[in-house]
Amino acid sequence: MTKHVLPWLAGWFALFWVWQLMSGEWNRREWVAGAAAAALAATAGELARARAQVSMRPPWRAIAASWSVIPQVFVDFAIVMWALVRRRPGRTHARRVDTRGSRAWTSYAANLSPNAYVIDMDDEHVTLHDLVANRRSESPA
Repeated sequence: MTKHVLPWLAGWFALFWVWQLMSGEWNRREWVAGAAAAALAATAGELARARAQVSMRPPWRAIAASWSVIPQVFVDFAIVMWALVRRRPGRTHARRVDTRGSRAWTSYAANLSPNAYVIDMDDEHVTLHDLVANRRSESPA
């Protein structure tokens, strides 16, 4: 019982707040709609997870190692804006790097940067594309 309730509650909580953030209006109607949509989506997700007989373990090491992702987003934004002001965005390039931790988390964290983003991924490597060459933009991957 607990192995289904806790994942369902975690899914409902996350989906409810995603609904609230995406709707942009915080009124009674949106709270009820968000709760209902989150309940349906969490139920469908838990049914699929139970049927597939998989368990989700968050990649805590990869999450802890990527503490600098959010500050780097602001730095990358400034880099891209400066390149646009200069009207010379520089030479774009792709680079393959070894992956550490979860592939899904690596792809998500690397795509937060406005300067570098994932264009390909396999079991051992991730290929990143940089708008302006900056190795710190690739740090999540």
